[in-house]
Order: sequence, then structure tokens, then C-alpha cells
Amino acid sequence: MPDISGIVLLILAFVDGLLFGLAVKKGIVSFVLLIVAFILSGYVGLSFVPKISISNILSKAVSYIVTNLHSIASIIPIGNAGSLSLLVVLFVVGVGIGIWKG
Repeated sequence: MPDISGIVLLILAFVDGLLFGLAVKKGIVSFVLLIVAFILSGYVGLSFVPKISISNILSKAVSYIVTNLHSIASIIPIGNAGSLSLLVVLFVVGVGIGIWKG
């Protein structure tokens, strides 16, 4: 039975991009409503300040990408840069179509 994990990975990257694009388009309305909710809760006296740091999120994302880069290259046999570039291009195309059609 042939190994189809590389093809499945590419399809999942594209579908993930589609869903992410749709979420971005819908998320704009959600973000505006969230800002309104924060303003109203501040007016009422409730406060919600999450303890989220951008540097923490970036360090976790970079470590995740570096850890999984070698497994991506072994699944799609076109090298590290080629396989990562192909995944990123398919994801960005999916995001564009998701925003456009969403």
C-alpha cells in the first residue's frame, strides 16, 4: 500500500487555510463585539484582563515549528525548505480563498 501521508498533509494544510480564512472574516465582527463587551464591562465595574504575553506565544510557536520541521521533511520528500514552502503556500492560498468566499 503506497504511503499517502504527504498528500494528506498537503490537503490538510489547504483545508486548514480555508477554515482559518473563514474564521478571520467572521472574527472581525467578533473582535468588534468583544471590544464593545470590554467597554460595557468596564463601565459596569467588571474587569477581564487576560495574562497573555506575545513573546510567550511567539516562543511557543517557534519551538513547535522547529520541533516538527524534520517530520514534515520526512513526510514530503522535497527537502526542508521545499516542503515547508509548499505547506505555507497552500495555507496562504486557502486563507485567501476562505476570506474571499467566506
